[in-house]
Amino acid sequence: MNRNDLLRRIQVRGRDIIDEFFPSDANADLDSLIGDRRHEVDPEAYRMFVAVRTLLRESGMPGCEADCEAGQIMALLNSRAA
Repeated sequence: MNRNDLLRRIQVRGRDIIDEFFPSDANADLDSLIGDRRHEVDPEAYRMFVAVRTLLRESGMPGCEADCEAGQIMALLNSRAA
């Protein structure tokens, strides 16, 4: 999947991507991060990152590469929002 195509897809249908690709068990991880109060977490950014990472993995990208690519995509989304 092309990074620019994915960015456009997120900008147009971001909520749908979260709804479709956010794993149900990831909410427990998010709750743990927030509950520990050791990390500042933007819940919506976390959900988008996890959903994008899952989408990339389901598209065949290896786990480590999907993590890095999802991070790059989040950085690009943040830079475009500023």
